[in-house]
Parts: sequence; structure tokens; C-alpha cells
Amino acid sequence: MRLQGKVAVVTGGAQGIGRAITLGMAREGAKVVVADLQADKAESVAKEARALGAEALALEVNVASEPSVMRLAEETFKCFGRIDILVNDAGVYLKSPVVSKSEEDWDRTFNINLGGNFLCARAFVPAMRRQKSGRIISIASSIAHTGAKEFADYAASKAAIIGFVKALARELGPDGITVNAICPGSANTDMPRRHRSEEEVMARLRATPLGHVLEPEDIAGSVLFLASDAASYITGQAYNVNCGTVMI
Repeated sequence: MRLQGKVAVVTGGAQGIGRAITLGMAREGAKVVVADLQADKAESVAKEARALGAEALALEVNVASEPSVMRLAEETFKCFGRIDILVNDAGVYLKSPVVSKSEEDWDRTFNINLGGNFLCARAFVPAMRRQKSGRIISIASSIAHTGAKEFADYAASKAAIIGFVKALARELGPDGITVNAICPGSANTDMPRRHRSEEEVMARLRATPLGHVLEPEDIAGSVLFLASDAASYITGQAYNVNCGTVMI
């Protein structure tokens, strides 16, 4: 097991990509904290992790709220005593043209998608610095590179995450902490189905150079690699995991 005895916090860990990451961490021997705004779903995933033999804690967390994130850190340290891996997956995906997008929705997208990364880093980095080790992995998006019609706030916030990751990697490198991003393409989750028909979603998912439908577990595999010792000297990178739809 690559992560035996490690403590991993996964925000947005109760569904989709976050759930796959959480359970992947559990299979690899990590103790997991499932942090999600939906408390019932977080507890359900924690139960799945326990069934795999992992220790697991479920917490209701709003990553856009500093008090909520500070409580997440406090409960993590109270339960497990340390933090080895922080995965920032919590995010929001709102569709509307720029000219009709409300300032409230724009701010909400940035406060959750980017602000959550900032608040979680501020809460957990001091402990990682004391340990002289740590892994921070943020889930960005291939849309950060391509843009997307009617998702300007989402694209901009995900591009900002990549900039944040690179800056943080330079800042924390001397402390033995690596910071990287994963940029998924469209994945087979509930998120794209909020704005498109099932037929359209599946057609888009299959229209890749590999002809493969990207599953949450495919993305989780890349996160597990970056969390492992095999990635000890990789930092400041943004990896595209999208079956070849974006090649840079």
C-alpha cells in the first residue's frame, strides 16, 4: 500500500471525483477525512472507506468559510494528529453567459473554487511545515487551458488554481512540501449532467482521441500517484488527465 499510515483530507470528497479519490486513498492504506458540504453523503463515503479497512472521519465543511475550514483542520488534528495529504476537490460549476452572469454567482465560483484552496492551504500548511513534508493536490480543469462557452467564471477560477499551485510550490518547496494540480477533462459524473442531456453528455465523453469514457477512478489514479513517494520530486505541475482532448 503506497499511502500506509498517511492522513489524507479530501474536500468535496462525498461524490464524483472526490469520492473516487477518497476511496482510492483508503485502498492505499491512508486514513481519510471526507470533507463536504453534504454531511450525509460524506458519512456514507466514510462508511465505504471503513469497509475497505481504513480509518475515516466525515465532516460537514464549507470551503468558502474560514471558520468552517479551521474546524476541519482542528477536527483532523484532534482525530489523527497530523496531515500528510490535502486534496482540494470542492468546486462549483455554474452556467450562464458573461453578460447575464450575476456578480453573486461570479464571486461564489471564485470563493469556492479558488478561495477554498487558499483557506485550506492556510489551515494545513503550518502543520506540514512542522513535519517538513506534505502533499497538496488541487483539482483544476482542462477548461483552464481551453475556456468554455458560458462557463467564464469556472474557466477563470480553474486557471487561477494553476497559478496558485505554481506559486505555492515555490513557496513551500524548501519545507519538503510538493504542490501540484490535476486538470481533468469531462468525466462521467453528475456535474456535466446538470447542464446537458444524457445523450449529449455521453457523446462528448466518447469523443476523445482514446475513445475512452473518463471515469472518476481514472482521475483518482493520477492523484494517488502524486500523493505517493514516487512523486517526491514533482512539484508545481498541472497534469492533464482527459483522454487526449487537450494536448499541451
